[in-house]
Amino acid sequence: MEENKKTAELVREAIKSSLFINETLKNGLINYSALTRVLLPKIQEKNPKANFQSVLITIQRYYDEVKGEGIGKEFKEILKDSELLMKNQIVSITFERNKLVMDKINKISKNIRWDMGDILFFTQGNSEITLVIDKKNKLKLNIIKEYILEEKDNLSILSLREPEKLKAYSKNVHGFLALLTSALSDNNVNIYDISSTYKQIIFVIEEKYLTKAYETLNKLILQHQD
Repeated sequence: MEENKKTAELVREAIKSSLFINETLKNGLINYSALTRVLLPKIQEKNPKANFQSVLITIQRYYDEVKGEGIGKEFKEILKDSELLMKNQIVSITFERNKLVMDKINKISKNIRWDMGDILFFTQGNSEITLVIDKKNKLKLNIIKEYILEEKDNLSILSLREPEKLKAYSKNVHGFLALLTSALSDNNVNIYDISSTYKQIIFVIEEKYLTKAYETLNKLILQHQD
């Protein structure tokens, strides 16, 4: 009896530690047996006596307790009409942050063709600044290349653009970003960087993950278009 209780606690902890698994299970969108096969090896690391049947039963009981709770209404309102946008040939470059670098970046930004869909956004730290830019515009940064601290190419952008006239955009909805990052992480998509505006969340990822990342977030959107 004590071993069964221990197994149940471990299974519940494993489910709750993944927002994506927890929410899809609440909505009845996950196969119990498939989830059991995924969780069993992790559970057995802490409790070797755990078996397929004990883990499966715990998952079924957990679903009976939480079914119908599902994702919040605010989450659904954002997701159901959101749009995914992709762009490849992206580069991320981190520079030493100083007055010269900042002045040059300011001048370079004035020559970016925003009207043609070109990309340039940056994140500032205390002593460094990271630019995410189209590969074709990378040459514009050669005038400050001596200040480069790190450079990463073969990147892509996947952004989720939220619909107009929402009661609450994702920046004001607790846990929404966690839902997206958990979904990507659970599908083995590494997020290289994240940026956001009021109505758009931008993920910078390696190009090799782009298709999988799109399919993951698109599935999440489709699940909430009822």
